[in-house]
Formats: sequence, structure tokens, C-alpha cells
Amino acid sequence: MTVLDLDKDMTSADDTASEPAEPNAASGVCQKTAATGDGGKILRFYRSERLLHWAIAVPFLVCYATALILVVFYNPDPQRPFRVLFSWMHRTSGVCLIVLPFLAVYKSRGDFRIHFYNIKQAWTWVIDDFKWLSLMMAASINTKIKLPDQGKFNAAEKVNFMVLMGTYPLYIATGLFIWLTHVAFVSWLMHTAMALLATPLILGHMYMAIVSKSGRPGLTGMKNGYVDRHWAKHHYAHWYREHFGHEEAAAPEAKDPDASA
Repeated sequence: MTVLDLDKDMTSADDTASEPAEPNAASGVCQKTAATGDGGKILRFYRSERLLHWAIAVPFLVCYATALILVVFYNPDPQRPFRVLFSWMHRTSGVCLIVLPFLAVYKSRGDFRIHFYNIKQAWTWVIDDFKWLSLMMAASINTKIKLPDQGKFNAAEKVNFMVLMGTYPLYIATGLFIWLTHVAFVSWLMHTAMALLATPLILGHMYMAIVSKSGRPGLTGMKNGYVDRHWAKHHYAHWYREHFGHEEAAAPEAKDPDASA
């Protein structure tokens, strides 16, 4: 199974609404609701977004894990068994990190707008983003501290997005230079420095997606695209109001159609 097939298998069989064929032409964002028993689920990520996410995340994590094993376990004693296996796993996952994202983008080439929209969102910062970062740790300890409303990505996700965009081409260039040349010390230093920079971002991202009770519901958004409406409204209030606020505004009229009579 390839990463390109992963998205199909991760789509929930009980989704009650299919995705729109393409992003909203004006904003490039999702506007779709799936009915559930508890206020409904809303479409947060299109298939093209999820496909690109996993096409990067899976090979990157394999690269990171195999590099950690090679450095910690094999560097002190290169004669230990299976070193060649982990070395080639690292190289193969590196090649996948080059090829799979481009295949994912090509497969969903009709959704270029959504990718450009996401890039714009990640690189656009407002005062609330800086406030969110400064209060993030305190809010995780004291629930009385309210974090500022966020857009499609919170400030931590924006940092992750920006670092990935900035280091991705450098990972590829330095990795190829280390692999294909015999004079690669500077490239190795850059490669290692970027891996160290990525470590807190990876751990933070995985903690919020897997461990944290408040962040864990968002993982379904990268599995089948849908998240709980109330969760999204709480964690990404600006994004929610912009793209789903009109549904709530229309709700009172829907409850009392004869009010004007």
C-alpha cells in the first residue's frame, strides 16, 4: 500500500455526506456539513489536503525515526547488525519524501487553489497569533485563560507549516549531497541542525493530535476530512465564523417559518 492509497482507506464508511467536487471558488475553503446526532460534523480538510499531508508526514516520520536510530544506536558502534537496513530505509523514505508530495499534488491538480489558500493562511500573521503563542503554555495549565480566536490554523500550526516550507528543499538538497558525494560535512551539519529544529515541532504536533484531549478530536479531520462542529467553533473560531457562521444566523428563521405571519 502506498501513501496515495492511504487516504481511501482512512475515509470513514459512516460519513453521511460526500465532499464537494472542488473548493469554493472565491475562498478555496470547505463549506460542507455532515449531519450527526450532536450538532453535526463539518468538512475541515479536503481529500487533496489530506493526501498531501500524509504524503509528507509518513516519509518524514520514517526519515526522522531511522535517522535517530542511526545516530544514537549505530554511530557509537557502526559494526552493529542491520545498520545497512536502516541506512537504506532512511534513503528510501527520503526519496519518497521527494516524490510522493509531488504525486499527491498532481493527483489533485484541480485543487491548486486550496493549497495556495493554506499557504496564505499559514504565512499571514495578526496580533492574535502572537497573543496565542504567548498564552499557549499558560492556557494548557490554567483553563481559565482564554486563548484568542484563530483562523484555519492556530499559531503553533502556522509555525510548523512555515518551518516545513522553509526546510523542505534544504532537507532534499543536503540529503542528496550527503548520499551522493564524499565531501558532505557541512551538509550533514545542516541536515542535523534542521532535524533538531524539527524535534519540538514534531513532538508538539503529535502530542496535540494524539495525546491531548482538547486537540485529539482534530485528528479525524486528517482521516476523513470531518470534525465536530462545536470543537471547530471553539478552536478555530475565526475560520468557523467565516465559513459556517451563516448557518447559525439562518437557524432562528428556520425554527419559526411563520414568525412573519
